[in-house]
Amino acid sequence: MLEKAATLPADQVFLDLEDAVTPALKNDATRELVASALCAQDWKAATRAVRVNGVSTPWCLDDLMFVVEGAGGHLHC
Repeated sequence: MLEKAATLPADQVFLDLEDAVTPALKNDATRELVASALCAQDWKAATRAVRVNGVSTPWCLDDLMFVVEGAGGHLHC
């Protein structure tokens, strides 16, 4: 699905680590998929965003740290 998202001629594409990911998959492997996709693919969308888990969850800080560190230069919001 990440490969298809890169080809969409949309104004904005967001990758979702919150509602689209089951608790069992809220881990560094999933975060790595998102960060790698942001860096490695030629995105058609002018704006690329990642929706992280809410601040009251145990996953929020890891989402932010991992994705921003791994793909911050390829991420808009």
